Amino acid sequence: MAYVYEISFDIESDKMNQLKIGASLERVLGYLRSLLPGEPGYVTSRALYSLDSEDTTHVIFQSEWQDWGDLNRHINSSMLENKVLTEFDPHVKLEHLTSRAMNEVA
Repeated sequence: MAYVYEISFDIESDKMNQLKIGASLERVLGYLRSLLPGEPGYVTSRALYSLDSEDTTHVIFQSEWQDWGDLNRHINSSMLENKVLTEFDPHVKLEHLTSRAMNEVA
């Protein structure tokens, strides 16, 4: 049974261009996807963004873990997605991040 950690947030469309100047959001999410495989119990990850709204872009990053202990270690590590995304402050504020720990339905 897989365990998933998900973070999500919205970025207003007028702020997307600012995020692409200097430090690209896609680059940071790609950086996370390249580092997480070194973590114990890591299975896979995916990054998604919405295409259905002109006003805001909804961004989701999910990482999958083998068991609850692996997910807990990740949540308490410096590799936690919430911590890495602080690079985008003030556009992505931690209080605007939604995070969830989930168990896959069998």
